[in-house]
Amino acid sequence: MAATKTTVQHAFEFLEASIATPLPPVVACFGSDDFLRRSVIHHVIASSGIENESIRSFDGDESQWRDVHDQLATRSLFDNLGGRVATIRNADKFISKFRDQLERWIDLKASDCTLILDIQTFPATTKLYNLVSKLGISVKCTPPQKSSWGNPPDDKAMQKWVLQWGLKKHRVELSASQSALMVERIGAVCGLIDCELAKLALFADAKGKVADERVAELVGGWRTQTAWEVADAIADGKVAVALEQLEKLSHAGQNSIGLAAQVGWSLRRFGVAARIVEIAEKSGTKIPLGTALEKAGFNRFDLAKAEARLRRIGRVRAKELLNDLVRLELQLKGSHSNEHRARFALESLIVSLA
Repeated sequence: MAATKTTVQHAFEFLEASIATPLPPVVACFGSDDFLRRSVIHHVIASSGIENESIRSFDGDESQWRDVHDQLATRSLFDNLGGRVATIRNADKFISKFRDQLERWIDLKASDCTLILDIQTFPATTKLYNLVSKLGISVKCTPPQKSSWGNPPDDKAMQKWVLQWGLKKHRVELSASQSALMVERIGAVCGLIDCELAKLALFADAKGKVADERVAELVGGWRTQTAWEVADAIADGKVAVALEQLEKLSHAGQNSIGLAAQVGWSLRRFGVAARIVEIAEKSGTKIPLGTALEKAGFNRFDLAKAEARLRRIGRVRAKELLNDLVRLELQLKGSHSNEHRARFALESLIVSLA
């Protein structure tokens, strides 16, 4: 993809394409879907080949232009490519405050560095928008909409993306009807769909296929979001909150086995991170906790929360977590396959992480 291309790409297309290197001076990912914006940023960085030491993230609500400019202007000693990347999360306020500086910097067509802007609102009438479209890459990160009155979600486009994303990222080969069910129940919320696909991957056979009844059992609408809240509450040690949310889901008809799969997937990453740290130490190296968490499957922009939660759980408890989850899975497939006993097993795990 040429850096001078002027058309704005949709995130679905962008994430399927390769990116030409070296990267252009500026990349703007804008729109309402936070998951798509984060995925675009990850795709750009992963495609750049630039080492982590040459990449720095800034908070758009607090950062100053001088600090961002210093990152872009200082050549890295650790990267053979010499490139630097600065990513500004929540960049709307940053753009409003430093619009003139950004426009002048982009207009200079700086080389060997790339500024990535994560923006919710990016009006096409601004000079900055036109500069980015002309000299960089612009990616629209909003779920596809129909051009009819009211711009309703384009369910067909969403269903097609579910099929492609499931196969590419999670090795899950859904049918058209299963994809339609996911979009119907979840809606055009890409982050939740990605989580559901990850959950379904645990139940896929060797060919990546999942039985219709299993998809219908595991995929839920508002229940899905509440289930992730349960997982977060468990990781935070908020037992009362987790049990309360679990009770609400139970009354809504959600079975404990399906909940355990979703909660288990979320918690398993903490155990994997703890094992990664332990293995590194046994080999005589020290790995940063954030790096271990990222290797375990956490998004780099969620690392602060994940690190705080892992420290609360503790290394010893986190290492045992993998064994606990295996034990829970065996219980649910055997002695605790009954709904009431499955609920007891899940509640026992929650209490043990208090």
